[in-house]
Amino acid sequence: MKTKLAGFIISITISLLFTSCGSYTTLTGNVKYDASKKNEIVKSSELRTYLAEKDKIKFVLREPTTFESMTEETKAKYDNFFAEVEKDLILNGHIVKDRVLLTNLIEKGGMSISEMGKMIDTDIIIEIIDVEYNIPNKVTNFKIKETGQTSNFNNWNTLDFVDCQLSKLECRITLVEVGNVGGIFKFYVSGCDEGNDFYLKVFETPSGTLDTEEESFVGWNYGNVNYKSLTHTYDMNEQSRKKAIERLVKALLIELEPKD
Repeated sequence: MKTKLAGFIISITISLLFTSCGSYTTLTGNVKYDASKKNEIVKSSELRTYLAEKDKIKFVLREPTTFESMTEETKAKYDNFFAEVEKDLILNGHIVKDRVLLTNLIEKGGMSISEMGKMIDTDIIIEIIDVEYNIPNKVTNFKIKETGQTSNFNNWNTLDFVDCQLSKLECRITLVEVGNVGGIFKFYVSGCDEGNDFYLKVFETPSGTLDTEEESFVGWNYGNVNYKSLTHTYDMNEQSRKKAIERLVKALLIELEPKD
C-alpha cells in the first residue's frame, strides 16, 4: 500500500513539475519575401512606343558573350532558359528567330548588331547577360501561424535565419530598326515570394508564452526540427530550377507586352 502511494505521489509530483516548468511544442512558421522589390527596370520611351504599336514582334535571343567559355553544365542551364523564353514568346503570339543564326553572324563579325538583326529579319534582340541561381538572401522576419504572432529570428536566442535564396535574370533589349538599346532589366525571384512554411520547436511556459531565451529549433519537415537556420534554394533539383525559370521568364514577358 505504501509502495503504491509513494508511486502515486511521485507521478503527481512529476506531472506538477512539468506543468509548472512548461514544455516544448512544435508550431508552424511562415517566411515570406517579395524578391520583386529588387527588380531593376530601365525601359526607354522608344521601346514602350514600339511595343504598343506592334501586334506581332519578331524576337531573337542572344547568348551571353561568355557562353562558349562556360562549363557544359552551365551551358545546359542556359539552354533550358533559352528554350523556356522562346516557348513562351511563341505562346504569346510572337515570332521567334533561331538564335544560332545570330550567333553565327556575331562569330563572323564585320557588322553591327542592328545590321545582323536586319539580316535575320527580326525586330528585337533579347541579350541574356546573366542567369544566376542560389544568391544568398537571409530573411529574419516570420509569422507563427497558430498564434498569428509576427516575430524575428533576431529576437530568439538560438535561431538565425531562413536563407530564401534568389534567382536572377539580367538582360538587354535592342531595337533592331534603329539600333538603340531599349531596355535593361534585372529580375529576381525567391522560393519564399508566396510564403514558405517551416516548423518551429520552441519552449512554451505554463502561461502559454513562448520563451525566446530557451534553446529553439527549426526544420522544413515536422519530424526533423533540429536546425538553427534553414536554406531554400531553387537549385536543389531540375524541377525547382524549372520553376525559377518559369517565373523569371514571366517577369520578362510582362515588360515586353504593351502597357495601356
